[in-house]
Amino acid sequence: MTDILQRKLIPSDDAVDSAVGNETVILHLKNSTYYGLDAVGTRIWALLKKGLAPLEICERLSAEFDVTREVIDADARRFLCELDAHDMIVDA
Repeated sequence: MTDILQRKLIPSDDAVDSAVGNETVILHLKNSTYYGLDAVGTRIWALLKKGLAPLEICERLSAEFDVTREVIDADARRFLCELDAHDMIVDA
């Protein structure tokens, strides 16, 4: 199985999002899964919507935040796997 950071991912057409301050709320219309994103999750979601691949997103986050690339990759991998498990993202 390919590492999720190596895949080209986009938000599912069934995932509807809404900004709430610095956070985002996502509702999956078909399975009624509700997901709340913090500021970093919101940033990842926004970059996915712009068409950036996960590795590009990790590179951007490493430039924006004072966190090691290893930590960013691990956190992004865990977050994207959760979104994938709830069908919030799909392969492009």
